[in-house]
Amino acid sequence: MDLAITLGLILALFVLLGSGIWIGLALLGVGWLGMELFTARAAGDAMAVTIWGASSSWTLTALPMFLWMGEILFRTRLSSDMFKGLAPGWKNCRGACFMSM
Repeated sequence: MDLAITLGLILALFVLLGSGIWIGLALLGVGWLGMELFTARAAGDAMAVTIWGASSSWTLTALPMFLWMGEILFRTRLSSDMFKGLAPGWKNCRGACFMSM
């Protein structure tokens, strides 16, 4: 019985993915289907609390700030100018080619 449930949910996932739905939405749909069919708890309430709890963490704020910092360094050419300025100081060290790139 458990194998049939597992295969059914995997088949539902592949059908959703094959129809062109985004991966996250397909996983959300299969999770909702599994919770509606096999648990007594309301799937909408449980998924809303879980999704909000995972996405409202302050830990996730570091990633966009890190990407934004890299984009600023790339667009202003600050990092390439910094490496060009530091390269003459590293020319006598071993691995200077690696450090100046």
